[in-house]
Parts: sequence; C-alpha cells; structure tokens
Amino acid sequence: MTTDIRIRAARREDAEAIGRGVVMALHDEIALDFAGSADRLPLVYKVFTTLAAADNSQYSYRNTLVAETADGAIAGILTAYDGAALHRLRDAFIREANSTLGTEFVEEEMDDETSDDEIYLDSLAVFPEYRGQNLAKRLINAMAERHSASGKPLGLLCEPGYDHLLKLYGSLGFRETGMRKFAGKEMHHLQRL
Repeated sequence: MTTDIRIRAARREDAEAIGRGVVMALHDEIALDFAGSADRLPLVYKVFTTLAAADNSQYSYRNTLVAETADGAIAGILTAYDGAALHRLRDAFIREANSTLGTEFVEEEMDDETSDDEIYLDSLAVFPEYRGQNLAKRLINAMAERHSASGKPLGLLCEPGYDHLLKLYGSLGFRETGMRKFAGKEMHHLQRL
C-alpha cells in the first residue's frame, strides 16, 4: 500500500483505467445486464474505455479526476458533470453501446439519473489494492472544488444494500433526497450542498 497519491485531472491516456473504474462503479449486476452474458463483459469494458477516451461523453477523461500513485499507477477515478448536460453527453453512450453491444437504447426511454440543478457524481471507484487511504473522500472533495463556481450541489446515486457507501457519503455531508431510477433499478439519490 502506498500513501503518496495525488489527485489530478485525467488525461486521454487514462482511458483504460477510467473504463475499468466506471464498470466497477456500475457493480456486477448492471454491467452484466449491459453485456447480456458473462462472456460479453469485455465488450462492456470496451464501451466505457472508448467513451473515456472521447471528448464529449459522460465518461470522458475531461469529466474525470484520477488518484495517481508516485509511480504513475491509477488508484481510483471519479467522473462527474453538470446534470444539465446529461442528454447531450449521453448521446455518445447510446451510440457506442448500441454499436458495440447491439443494445437498442433510445434516449426517450432512458431514466434520468440526474437533473439540471446538480453536478452529478456519475462513477466513483477506488481499485481494491488502494482502498483504506481515504481516496474516495479525496476524489469527492477535489471534484467539489472543481465545480464550486457552479453553485450547484453535488448529487449521486447509491444502490440499496451498500450501507457502507451511504455512511461514507453521509460523513461527507450528503443527505438523501429520495429515490431515482438508473438502469431500471431504484437507487438512493443523495445531494451535498
């Protein structure tokens, strides 16, 4: 375990780590739903890695902060964007998923996981070998600083059953505002002013 980790803006060459982090943040069940079967999971990684390398997607390196060790390894990621840009940014996801996975996503049929009035913390992941170093807190606080001029609260979704994450978010000032759907599943919606 290393303690010399810095938070920095992601670069295009971080796309593979960002894609891995996004899939981790989705959790196994949702990633498997996207894939359709376990043998197609590599295609899900391909989708999110491609989107991370793009300039204009939800998962773009431009919307991402990474935690980087002194030797250049990525220890964790946080992808966030202004909720008002959701539909514009999601176009890239729909095109890539439909092309690579053969899904049939249609914008009008998808749930909105965020809203215009918040900065949405979309994907947070700390890779297992780097856990226990407060990297999730550091990434969230750095992202809050990055978006402080917007005046909007931070928002996120947390899947039911992940009480340790609800506790973490509560310790950072997030409060539950209700439930929202993501990928057909009801999730806790939290905001931090």
